[in-house]
Amino acid sequence: MKINTRTLAILAGIIVLVLIIGAWYFTAMRAQEKKLTIYFFDPEPGNPWWDLVPHGIQMAIDDLQKTTGVKVEYKRFDATSLDQQVSQLQSALSIKPDIAIVGARSDAVQDILKQLRNAGVKVILVDRDVPDKTARDLYLGTDNRYAGFFVAQAFLKYLQSAGVNPPYKVIIFRGLPGVPTVSLRYQGMMDALQPLIQEGKAQVVSVVEVDSGNYQECYSKAQTLVATYGKDVNLWLATNNLQAMAIVKALQDAGYTPGKGKYVLGFDAQPSDWLQMIQNGLVSISVTQTPHLMGYWAVWAGYYLSTGQVSLPSGAVINTPLYTVLPNNATVVATKIDYLTVSPNELLNLMKQLTSSHPQIQAPPYKP
Repeated sequence: MKINTRTLAILAGIIVLVLIIGAWYFTAMRAQEKKLTIYFFDPEPGNPWWDLVPHGIQMAIDDLQKTTGVKVEYKRFDATSLDQQVSQLQSALSIKPDIAIVGARSDAVQDILKQLRNAGVKVILVDRDVPDKTARDLYLGTDNRYAGFFVAQAFLKYLQSAGVNPPYKVIIFRGLPGVPTVSLRYQGMMDALQPLIQEGKAQVVSVVEVDSGNYQECYSKAQTLVATYGKDVNLWLATNNLQAMAIVKALQDAGYTPGKGKYVLGFDAQPSDWLQMIQNGLVSISVTQTPHLMGYWAVWAGYYLSTGQVSLPSGAVINTPLYTVLPNNATVVATKIDYLTVSPNELLNLMKQLTSSHPQIQAPPYKP
């Protein structure tokens, strides 16, 4: 039977169409069958601040599965001690998840993190970085020195707008030496104060070393300082919320009203009783980080790296947004910024801007 040219062309077209459809179907099915294993290592289960991180992680996983068809196996590991987290990370090393999102309890875990990364796991650190930047693919979290500068500078502007002008006498609670988060915040606060100090408009009366996680110790030291310097010192700066809560209580117990002649700067916007202090004007200003966004972006960062959509330079850092918290916006912070999510495309754009000569970028304060 003779087949004419037109018939051959039609048959060829049908074959090509079938091949195209088959290739599309095969690709689609493979995308649907693609799985990612994500592990999250929580260093402080039950901490209201840290509880926002896994909330963001779960939201990102839900969005990722809906928009990409990728199936995610997710496990969370809570650690209440360094030894427990070390054991959990060692177990993960034998399983090799695709992505490990880690809130490091200590720098002591960096060797295990490096082993995970060398085994092909995408290691994303949130909130706490480690000294060896090759131990992870990306750090997502606050630039603590910038955060200290950011909130102290905003504090000075707030005071001037309220008619509280120099000279200022200042006490700063800096935490313990060797604790990088609070030490860096202290350095940033000093950066903001330095011009006034040089002009003779501000004097740092005392810098307090204290265990930032021990409220009773913070209160005891605040009580002693209020008794010694209470009449003269008008600015009290804290590098975490427990310190600031202790300062407020010590001032009140000595008969002072924080917010009237004595002004307290704090850090973070959790938990609720701390937020209430800000709303009531007992704390003049604080700065909130974005732990929910850290968790949300960590999932997407791991996905982009795992799928080869972006590569990052060594030591890559994306610093997450910061927001000032004042008595008149504390409710907005609690209802919107605490659960902030920002488009994964914005994250991808930030990741693509990182280079070997500029491996760090500060995300802007997105509108909540």
